[in-house]
Amino acid sequence: MSAARRKAAQARRRGDADDVNPDDALVLLTAEHNAIEKLVREFARRAGTMDGVEKGKLALRICHALANHHAIKAEVFYPAAEAVLDDEDRGRIDALRVDHEVLLDLIEEVERMPAEHREFDSHVRDLGDLACRLMKAEEENVFPLLRHSRLDLVGTGERMAARKSQLATRPVDRALIRQARRVMGGARP
Repeated sequence: MSAARRKAAQARRRGDADDVNPDDALVLLTAEHNAIEKLVREFARRAGTMDGVEKGKLALRICHALANHHAIKAEVFYPAAEAVLDDEDRGRIDALRVDHEVLLDLIEEVERMPAEHREFDSHVRDLGDLACRLMKAEEENVFPLLRHSRLDLVGTGERMAARKSQLATRPVDRALIRQARRVMGGARP
């Protein structure tokens, strides 16, 4: 468990608001990472016992969570982090951006694949594994640099929370609904 996760978990157990600000960007990202990892573990645990609809729904929840998480990082967190890091450390962010593009490609594959496809489970597991590796790399290699940098963690966290709210309240795209039905094995348009 990373230092950021341990600190956040300890603060939650103690109810200690002095050590960890809930609007801190790193605390918000760690909470998102934990929520995504929980979904990934749930899929791994239940994949063999779920029907196509349940499996498709859970996979789409993972994809949706990862896509929104990526958007928040790409639009708010990474630009803010790059503004305070030196060239060498900015390279770490660049490497993460490249890995996130691979993650987005995997999300698209899962979103296009019916849950009944013989390779569906392995694609979702690969997606979850890659996401968990990326999140761990961020927490271990980038978060410590930013914790002690000039980055306004609270201001960045507030912008991230605002963007997350925008993403959560955007209108539903009918094409996405049709695509979700295909994934879950439902009616075809």
